[in-house]
Amino acid sequence: MDMEKLQDLEKRKFPRLTDNIFILGALKANHADEFKAFTRDISGGGLMFETDRDIPAGSELELEIYQPSNSGKRIIFSVHVIAKVAWTRAIEKDAFEEGENRYQVGVEFSEIKEEDRQRIVNFVNGHIMM
Repeated sequence: MDMEKLQDLEKRKFPRLTDNIFILGALKANHADEFKAFTRDISGGGLMFETDRDIPAGSELELEIYQPSNSGKRIIFSVHVIAKVAWTRAIEKDAFEEGENRYQVGVEFSEIKEEDRQRIVNFVNGHIMM
């Protein structure tokens, strides 16, 4: 199955929510190179974030998602996932400040506990229903 069909299937299977949720990440192969980011959107199947790093498609990432449990965002739990980078796109802009995000990165969860996926799905569905 090609990546485009997989992404279409993922979009149908898991609704996405546009939200800024804090994540810590690292390339699975190199834990010393950690980064911090905020999601732009999230679903039970993956997420998209912005970063100042050019992370190649196909890279495996370890992510710690600081997932709120409700819309008030007062209760937060940590979700650990392994994710594969499906695509990376440069943000088009004339000039960037030092440390400013230059790339959008879309990832698909490849290893996630089912209970954690369900927490994300419940959070997303709770916002969509509002």
